[in-house]
Amino acid sequence: MTDTAFGILGGDYRYKILFELLKNDGFNVNIFGSACMSDTVRDAIQLIEGADIIIAPIPFSKDGRNIFLRDEMYIDVCAFTCDMAENGVKALIAGVLSDTVRSEAAEKNICAYDFFDMEEVAVLNAIPTAEGAVQTAMQESERTLFGSDVLVMGFGRCGKVLANMLKGIGARVSVACRRESDRAYIYSLGLTPVSFDDKLSLGKKYSFVFNTVPAPVIDRKMLDFWDKSTVIIDLAQAPGGTDFSYARELDIKALYCPGLPGRVAPYTAACILKDAVLSIAKQTVG
Repeated sequence: MTDTAFGILGGDYRYKILFELLKNDGFNVNIFGSACMSDTVRDAIQLIEGADIIIAPIPFSKDGRNIFLRDEMYIDVCAFTCDMAENGVKALIAGVLSDTVRSEAAEKNICAYDFFDMEEVAVLNAIPTAEGAVQTAMQESERTLFGSDVLVMGFGRCGKVLANMLKGIGARVSVACRRESDRAYIYSLGLTPVSFDDKLSLGKKYSFVFNTVPAPVIDRKMLDFWDKSTVIIDLAQAPGGTDFSYARELDIKALYCPGLPGRVAPYTAACILKDAVLSIAKQTVG
């Protein structure tokens, strides 16, 4: 499988490490548009020309028109997809791929994979995300997590890991969830389950609130319950689940923290991505 050629487009520091990991394993790999290292090819076309698989940024695009790259670098999404097809690229791997990009890739016989759709990536990424959330909370508050009342909103992959981690630190952890089965599981872990509809429980005085829900759950009504000492750490996919403008009006510290794995544990994050990339390579290139 070392005959497989990879092209890495853009990306943060974990993509630099991913490049080095693949290179050290004997793969043919080039990189272009990285903010963390020098390009190994002159432009995106040369990157595509020699690649079986393109690994693109997380997120792939923020505006739906251009690929998300370093400042003052613009590559049109549609043009890039056409260039991949013309040069025989077999697969595109990125983060937060839109339905439009997936459809265009399928029409051109390019297999499109989203890192966030891969269970193995999502579960393992929850660990550095949770660690980064705890680190951020410690840095941004004058209180200890130990002995503090903490609310985790959402009980998905990240919510599970984070709630358990906070309990291990000694925080008094409540978890907001919707499903009855989640309530039972939360209770079995020695945590306090609360409903998203239970305004009284959600309005309790919390020192820290961690949101993992990619929907507007921390709204004006909820923010009005909390005082200025509350620290909100929002981990949800863009644009987050917090009304940040209103939080600023109330002088409540609300921090949006996307991409924590790439910032707090880039080597671990790169290893997780590498395993996923090689699994895809086996399926698409052989």
